Amino acid sequence: MVTKTCFLVSFLFFVCHSGHSQDALPEKKKRVEWNGYIKQLQSTFFIQKLDSNFSSNLIHNRINLKANLSAKLSVRFELRNRIFYGEQIKMLPDFGKIIDQNVNPFKLSKIWLDQKSVVIHSVIDRFLLRYSLENWDFKIGRQRINWGINNIWNPNDIFNAYNFLDFDYEERPGSDAIRIQRFFKKNTSLEFAYKPAKKKDQHTAAVLFGWNKWKYDFQVLSGIIQTDFFVGSGWAGSIKKIGFKGEMTLFKPVFESGDTVSSFSFSTMLDRTFKNEWYASVGGLFNSNPTNELQSNGTIYGSTLTAKLLFPFRYNFYATAVKSFSPITALNLTAIYSPEKNTLLIFPSFVWSVASNFDLTITAQSFFAQKSSAYAHQASGFYIRGKWSF
Repeated sequence: MVTKTCFLVSFLFFVCHSGHSQDALPEKKKRVEWNGYIKQLQSTFFIQKLDSNFSSNLIHNRINLKANLSAKLSVRFELRNRIFYGEQIKMLPDFGKIIDQNVNPFKLSKIWLDQKSVVIHSVIDRFLLRYSLENWDFKIGRQRINWGINNIWNPNDIFNAYNFLDFDYEERPGSDAIRIQRFFKKNTSLEFAYKPAKKKDQHTAAVLFGWNKWKYDFQVLSGIIQTDFFVGSGWAGSIKKIGFKGEMTLFKPVFESGDTVSSFSFSTMLDRTFKNEWYASVGGLFNSNPTNELQSNGTIYGSTLTAKLLFPFRYNFYATAVKSFSPITALNLTAIYSPEKNTLLIFPSFVWSVASNFDLTITAQSFFAQKSSAYAHQASGFYIRGKWSF
C-alpha cells in the first residue's frame, strides 16, 4: 500500500499544480477543504445466553481531503484508519482478512498489525478526479456510484451494494470506476459507468437513464456485472403524503450452464413524516435465489454484498420508526422479519448530540430464529459509540 499511496500522492501533487492553469475558483470556494472524525466504539456480543459474551473495542479515524483545483476540476482523497482490540479479535483468527476484503482492482489498504488481540488497518476508500461542466460531470477513481433508491435494500445499487447492519460505515463503500453523467432539461439525465477488473469475467459496465414524469422520478438501467447481463428499473414519488419508492433488477447469466440460473431482486418501501417529530417506513425485499443462511460471526464488519443478493432469504420485510425528542436526541427502532425459520432482527438505536461536534450513539442488534422445534434467541450485539468530528 505504501508504494501505491506514494504514487497517488504524487499524482495529486501533479494535478494540483496543473490545475492552476484552469479557470479561477469562485471567491467563496476554498482551494483545499478537509474534515474528519475520531470514533470510539465499545462492542459486547452475546451468543444465545447472556453469560456467554465477549467484547471488543474500535478506535476509528477518518480524514477527508478535497482540493478544488479550479471552478471545474477537483480531487478527493479519503482515508480510514482503524484499531481493533479485545476478546472478539482473539476469537476470530482471520479477523484481519475479514476486514481487508477487496472487491476493487486496486488494493488501497494495509494491515499494519495483525496479532491475536490487536488489528490495525488503513484503507483509502475515496480517491477520485472530478471535472464538471454545465451539463456534464466526469469522475475517475475510487468513488461511490449510488444508483439505489430505497433506504435499506437496493437492487439497483450495481457497483457498490452495502451492508446496512454495518452502521459504523456511514460513508458506504466505493468502486474503482469511471463515471460520465449528462444532464438534460426537466430533470432528465443519462449516465455511463465502468468498473474494470483483473479477470475478464469480473468487469462491470452499465448505463442509466433517469427522468421525471407525473411528479415521480424514474430510472432504467442495463449492462453487464461480472458473469451476468442485467436490466433494472426504479421509481421514487408519493401517494398523497406517503412516499412511495421501489426498484428491481433481473440478472441473466452471460453463458448458460447447468449450475447458472437467472435471478430477480425486487424491493419497495413506503414512508411518511408525521407531526410531533415522528417518522415511519415499511418495506420488503424479494430474492428469487436465496441462500437461506444468515451467518452471525460476532462482527458487523467485512460482509461483502451484491445487488443480486442483498439478504439471504426469499421474502423479507422491515419496519422503521424514528422519534425525535428534541433537536439533539432521537430514537430509531428497526425490525426485519423473514418467514424462513421465522427469522427476526431487532435493531434499536439512540442518538444524543452532546455538543455541536460530539455525538453519542447506543445501538443493539438482536437475532431470533426457529431452531428445531424451539424459537430462540440466536445472538445479540450491543454497541456504545462516541464520535468527535473536526
